[in-house]
Amino acid sequence: MDTLEIKDRIRKYIERADDRMLMIINAIIEADEGELLPKPYREVLDKRLKYHQENPKEGKSWEEIQNALKKEYEL
Repeated sequence: MDTLEIKDRIRKYIERADDRMLMIINAIIEADEGELLPKPYREVLDKRLKYHQENPKEGKSWEEIQNALKKEYEL
């Protein structure tokens, strides 16, 4: 099967695809285009990263987080 036949087959499939399948195909396209995270999520993460870079001593170490969780859940 050559490229044109594959494109035609995909085009026909998309025309009759249900919402679920269209969402899956759209996710594949976004991943291929480098859009692994939707813009609102990226904005939140960028804001948090910027805050951390400006205030590196504000956070907790992984060890502190582990100890707090162990204490909270009695592990």
